[in-house]
Amino acid sequence: MSHLRLATFHAGLRINEVHVDQSVVVGRRDPRKGDPPPVALHRTPTETRLIVADVRQKEMSRQWMEVCPAEAFAFEIKNLHEHCPVVIVGDQEIPPGDTRRFDDEALVELGGRLTLRIEAVDASGMGSASYRSLESLPLVPGGQGYVEHTAAIGQFAQSEGQEVNKMLQLALQVVQESVGSNAFFQKCASAAAEMVDLDRTVVLLRGEAAESDKLPVESEPESGWFQVAHYSRGEASPGNDRGPISTTLLKRVRETCLTVIHQPKTGWMGGSNSADANPAGANAAGANAADDDADRFAPSLQSVQCAVASPILNAEHQVIGVIYGDRTICAGGSFTTGISDMEATLIEILAGALAGGLARRNQERIRNSLAEFFSPKVADQLVSDPQLMEAKEIDVTALFCDIRKFSSVTEKLGPRKAIEWINDVMTELSQCVIDSDGVLVNYMGDEVFAMWGAPGDQRDHANRAIACAKSMLGAIERLRQRWNDVLPQKFGAGVGINTGPALVGNVGSRQKFQYGPLGNTVNLSSRLQSATKQLGVACLAGESTVRSAGCTDQCRRLAKLSVVGIEDNINVYEITLHADENWRRLKVEYEQALDGFERGRFEASAECIETLLIDYPQDRPSRDLLERARAQLNEPSKDFDGILTLTKK
Repeated sequence: MSHLRLATFHAGLRINEVHVDQSVVVGRRDPRKGDPPPVALHRTPTETRLIVADVRQKEMSRQWMEVCPAEAFAFEIKNLHEHCPVVIVGDQEIPPGDTRRFDDEALVELGGRLTLRIEAVDASGMGSASYRSLESLPLVPGGQGYVEHTAAIGQFAQSEGQEVNKMLQLALQVVQESVGSNAFFQKCASAAAEMVDLDRTVVLLRGEAAESDKLPVESEPESGWFQVAHYSRGEASPGNDRGPISTTLLKRVRETCLTVIHQPKTGWMGGSNSADANPAGANAAGANAADDDADRFAPSLQSVQCAVASPILNAEHQVIGVIYGDRTICAGGSFTTGISDMEATLIEILAGALAGGLARRNQERIRNSLAEFFSPKVADQLVSDPQLMEAKEIDVTALFCDIRKFSSVTEKLGPRKAIEWINDVMTELSQCVIDSDGVLVNYMGDEVFAMWGAPGDQRDHANRAIACAKSMLGAIERLRQRWNDVLPQKFGAGVGINTGPALVGNVGSRQKFQYGPLGNTVNLSSRLQSATKQLGVACLAGESTVRSAGCTDQCRRLAKLSVVGIEDNINVYEITLHADENWRRLKVEYEQALDGFERGRFEASAECIETLLIDYPQDRPSRDLLERARAQLNEPSKDFDGILTLTKK
């Protein structure tokens, strides 16, 4: 049976290591049962437990998983939890109640930045076969691993200051190189070879990463790895002339997400053991190690004395690439020293720099695509927290803005000038949405559809939508002046706003992304935009929007509407750009007349409106209300309810 080494890490730093040769139950502490504080190995007459979390970590049970040694450097992990999966780094999960077998090692996520590395070792504690992994976790973009790498290099620099200074200068050149250039990957490959004295270095990306970044691919291995850069020293100038790269080594890196060093099990590769060995003995040992590796791994490593592969990770801790390097057997079969942990750590630093560069480029690409729909502020939020884009039901404010006299204007201007005018108008209106941190959901002919309240938290989404509507009305006035010489006739806009619950997410398709809301809230907003024509105003808002914004004193209630396709009747309010003293007087006296009309006081309402129209003869809502009051005076309705029913969408 295998012996197991269980190492616990916090943010990439090893905080505990234990060796066992029997089954171990891993879970959180229960002080009521006499468990010691984490991290600790606790033996009882009935079981051996590794306590890795405190009692406060409720998502982990006391008996979370069981690790059982197996034969031939293998072990099994059984998920003891009733509901939650055990997550293995490398995009694997063990469902509740299931058992999985692992060869050599596995890295388990414990939550709270904790990880547990399980490794099968021989009785003396040496790693299995000719592979071993670094004790630290590789660098993740935005992660915490730089602390331990810096500390390790600092210790090395105390004794080897000049050499490590040279190495770090090479690493700095790679970090400073623009990741947008193809030279970035080539410089990374050559720097790795110079820093660690390697005969060959190769930068590989997984197929999806290479394709998404549109990189110049030099080779396309069947395994799914794409070679994007290589450096080779000596006679074999093309990187592939030295033989293929071990797919077993790449698979091991991908499965463990760790830097893996390949060197033979015996002492033929240098150090105290090889120093005493004669050349013949060394050659024989090397041949044996190569034969052993050929049996277990791949013939690609038979001419390789030692190799190192460090993962390039994305923010989700997934392997998207590898920096690989090796030293080959010298002419005559002689050997030099192997790859040390410090040298492997330097390769990790380069892999971390490359990962960070790829992450920045990916974020910039995402940010540029998001700029089509979102303001820079909202786009930055989405780049930092992509989960905000997930579908959800939430209160939002939707806005529709339609260009009035669109058809007649485009017909007058002709195709070329009409496109120029449309672009000018849509640009101005869209900028109003962006300036208020709204989402440009869609353009529908001569109409702009926008939303506030998602994807990020905007508690003042109704206020933002109203402010945007006013900005749009101001933009239309500026556009009229700008196009006055070409378009003397007045064009305008109608804006409808409504607030309420909606289902928000990608309402487009796989072929075309469209982030926006669905539901009655959106439908009513569209109906209110159409109702601006029938009520003779530029902007209408539903009562939910006005009350949410707390601005009833700045808006005029026009009527209680029954809208086509909407079950509930709603109060609608006019939003105006010029709310001066004259408009406020109009608002107060009109609302008094409207209140009297809805209470059935038709004569008093008509008299109030007639007086109001003397000073405001062009006010369309006042004229319509007077007409409705006179109609009730002439032919009173038996079932009068004061509701204005619209017959058009």
